Amino acid sequence: GARWYNHIAQFSADVRSSWPKADLPSGAPAKKKAPAKKEEEEDDMFGDDDDLFADDDGEAAAALKAKLTAEAKARGEKKLEKGRSMIVFEVKPYEADQDLEALAQGIKSITHEGIQNWGQEHKLVPVAFGIKKLVISVIVFDMKVGQDDIIDMINNKYEDDIQSIDVQAMSKV
Repeated sequence: GARWYNHIAQFSADVRSSWPKADLPSGAPAKKKAPAKKEEEEDDMFGDDDDLFADDDGEAAAALKAKLTAEAKARGEKKLEKGRSMIVFEVKPYEADQDLEALAQGIKSITHEGIQNWGQEHKLVPVAFGIKKLVISVIVFDMKVGQDDIIDMINNKYEDDIQSIDVQAMSKV
C-alpha cells in the first residue's frame, strides 16, 4: 500500500489530473454526494419503506398461506379419492388336494364398495410336495379399503381352507 502511494506521489498534479478517474481503494476516504431528494421521491414506487423485503402486512401473508394450504389439501384429497392400487395376493391352502380353482372363483365373488374389480386371471404356482399356491390380483380404491381389510374378508369366508395370505406385490394404478 505505502509503496504504491509513494510512487504515485512522485508524479506532478498536472500528470495525475490527466489520468482517468477510477474507483477509490477501500482504504481511501470516499467523497460523499448529497442525494437528490426530488429524484428519490419521484422514483420511490414502494412508498417510504427502506426495507423492501420486510413483512409488514402479516394479515395478508397469513390469509395467503391459509388459502394455499387449503388448495393443496383439496388437491391431495382429490388424488386420494381417485387413488387406486393393484394388490397381488398369494393364497396358500392347508391341503395339497384343495380345489384352488373353486377357491379362486369364491374369492373373486367377494364384493365391497372399495373393490373395483378382481383380476381376470389367476395362477396356480407350485410350492413344494405337490402343494400349490393361488396368486390372485385385485384393484381397490385406496380411501375405501386396504389390503388388511381384503385379507380379513378372505379369511372370514375361507378360514378353514386357507393357511396364509401374503401380499406378493402392490402398486398404484
